[in-house]
Amino acid sequence: MITDFISENQGAIIQFLAVLIIGYILIKVIVSIFNNSTLNEKVDTTVGKFFIRLIKFMLYSIYVIVLISMLGVPMTTFIAMLSAIGLAIALALQGNIANFASALVILFFKPFEVGDFIQTSTDMGTVKEIQLLFTHLITPDNRKIIVPNSTLVNDNVTNYSSEENRRVDLVFSASYDDDIHTVIKTIKEVIHSIEQIHQDPEPIVRLANHGDFGLEYDVKVWVKGSDYWPVKYQLNEDVRIAFANKSITIPTPKFKS
Repeated sequence: MITDFISENQGAIIQFLAVLIIGYILIKVIVSIFNNSTLNEKVDTTVGKFFIRLIKFMLYSIYVIVLISMLGVPMTTFIAMLSAIGLAIALALQGNIANFASALVILFFKPFEVGDFIQTSTDMGTVKEIQLLFTHLITPDNRKIIVPNSTLVNDNVTNYSSEENRRVDLVFSASYDDDIHTVIKTIKEVIHSIEQIHQDPEPIVRLANHGDFGLEYDVKVWVKGSDYWPVKYQLNEDVRIAFANKSITIPTPKFKS
């Protein structure tokens, strides 16, 4: 019986297999062309990957539809069935549709890009990859956080990498007994000794507040974004050493016994 069916439909079977094999190879070739095209090199890497995935999805969808039509399934019936399935899937995956739409917003408006260090209301990390539904972050302690794209679009996002320079803000305390000008001069000497700190804009060192236990000095300096943490740590350490060398007292709370 199977033999009879094959002999009677030999031409159609050969045609189906030819479309099956050639179509699959053709999709691979087209995707490969897009992957290696100079146009793909000129666009953002994340956007390029996004469109290649979209092209693959569209090509495979056409591929499956053609194969199903060759099996004799009426296209009107198939389209109606596909519409019903699509509606059911859309209702079940409303969140994912929102994530997909949010991916488009992220890719085109670029509130952040791959490689940027960002912070949301709950997470922070370096953007590793922006996918169709999720964005992958790598935290400073090397944990991967997978965040839905809709969450990122609807949340307040701080992008620490969007600007070349960042300002380091610190507060140092000194005793009321220490001369104000000596304290300011000492801090400025430390600032000028650190090469990564920019002199334009000019660093700011000013008496900011009369605290409960001592005077508080505001320090504001500009550095390259990549130097932010090294400079912040070094400034804290070097000011502490300089205060000790100049016999400047760092006040501590005193509790009555």
